[in-house]
Amino acid sequence: FCLDEKYGYIHSCPTNLGTGMRASVHIDLPGWTRHGVDKLKARCEELHLQPRGTRGESGGQTGHTYDISNKHRLGYSEVQLVQKMIDGVNTLWKEDKEFQSKYNMGSMSTSSSKEFPNIQSKHSLVAKHVTKERWDKLCGITTKTSGFTLAKAIACAVQFDNQHCGIYAGDWDSYKDFAPVFDPIIQEYHGI
Repeated sequence: FCLDEKYGYIHSCPTNLGTGMRASVHIDLPGWTRHGVDKLKARCEELHLQPRGTRGESGGQTGHTYDISNKHRLGYSEVQLVQKMIDGVNTLWKEDKEFQSKYNMGSMSTSSSKEFPNIQSKHSLVAKHVTKERWDKLCGITTKTSGFTLAKAIACAVQFDNQHCGIYAGDWDSYKDFAPVFDPIIQEYHGI
């Protein structure tokens, strides 16, 4: 990598000049989605955030799960960039709860069913490691940190048929509470 005194680390894309660091989180924002995706984009601009769909920069937005990241890479330290993302996501989450209330959406859960899900991504690591036995053992668990469930963690593998891994942790507790699923997936993916 080339380090420039004026622009920081040089990258082929000018939006990634500086630290080049993009910190992101996947978050469900059903209230914002109902309120309007264009309004969410405008709010993210105010918060110096960048909203994307979970399929990447040009993959488009599907459902109500977004990939939210810091917009800037130049002129700030890595700590400042991560903190900007954290603060912004917390703001969006709080506002989303208000929109859910405004639109009488109630609690938006990916699934409240204990029934074993139909995993669309048949060749994913989720399809291999989320067995009925593991599902039955873990489907009733809700994490303390954010109320995340196994159904939410595997939602992309259930909804889409093109996932390789097919699972996301909603918080640190997800890795502990759903370890019987996460551990073998992590080990197989990383070859350890």
